[in-house]
Amino acid sequence: MTAEAAVADLSAPPAEPVVNPAVAKSLRPQPRPVSLEQVAATSTQSTAAPGPAAPPRVVDPATLKVGTRLVQFGAYDSAEAAEADWTRIATQFGELMAGKGMVVQSATSGGRTFWRLRAEGFEDDADARRFCAALQAENATCIPVVWR
Repeated sequence: MTAEAAVADLSAPPAEPVVNPAVAKSLRPQPRPVSLEQVAATSTQSTAAPGPAAPPRVVDPATLKVGTRLVQFGAYDSAEAAEADWTRIATQFGELMAGKGMVVQSATSGGRTFWRLRAEGFEDDADARRFCAALQAENATCIPVVWR
C-alpha cells in the first residue's frame, strides 16, 4: 500500500460506526457552522448578558413574627449601602435568591446606628443553614439568625 492510499484510507469514515458501551457520548467534536450568521447566532447566545433583575421584595421588619428564620449578609453604615449590597448578592446568586425577601433593619449599638441586611423566606433553620452553606461555598458572607 502506498503512502497516499494509507492517508486516503485514514481520512475515509469507517464503514460501520464503532460502538463502545463505556462511552456515553461521542468524543467527536461538533461540526463547524457553515456560515457567519450561524457563528454570530451561537456567539450572541452564549455571551448574552442577563436581563435586569426584578425589584426586590421588601419586607418590613415590623411585620416579622418572633421565631422567623432569616439569614444575615452584613451590617452597613446606611440603608442605601445595604440595599446596594442586596442588588449585588441577588445578581451574583440569582437562583438561590429567588423568592427571598429583603429585610433592612436599623439597630443601635454603642451609640452608633447601623443597618442589618437580612433575607427572609426560609422554611426552617435547616433551610437557612443550607442556603448559607451554598453562599459560603462561593466566598459570600452569610449567617443564619432568628427574629426576636
